[in-house]
Amino acid sequence: MEAAKQEVFSRLCKRFNWKCTPQRLAVYACVADNRMHPDVDTVWHAVKSKLPTVTRESVYRILNEFAGHGLIWRLDHVTSARYDSNTAPHGHFICENCGDIADFALSGSPENFAGSAVPGVVKHMEIRFTGLCPECHKQHAEKTAK
Repeated sequence: MEAAKQEVFSRLCKRFNWKCTPQRLAVYACVADNRMHPDVDTVWHAVKSKLPTVTRESVYRILNEFAGHGLIWRLDHVTSARYDSNTAPHGHFICENCGDIADFALSGSPENFAGSAVPGVVKHMEIRFTGLCPECHKQHAEKTAK
């Protein structure tokens, strides 16, 4: 892991009063700047390749700990929870066929999307579209054309 990422993680541990464990560091290294929206099993397998004794439960707990502190977002109600290191406001397009998730930019505030003042303090905003990604759409069109 690059030294800059380790330094950032060390500061996060101090900020949140966490022990800077190898397990937390490995999970952080896997999800920081990861735009693939990995699920817990993907992260677990990546971490397990470096720390063979780490359990899936530990990885799951650490991911949810990171999500609870706003370091990543947890995307529920996909097929299984997925995690997103991009915590800036943005939307998601989820392919109903292959499950791929793609980010897209949003402009404006939550009020712009709600159409009026939001009746509370916004902590997280999520816009989600579902459908077929270009590749799955192409495959579907080819099947129906036959």
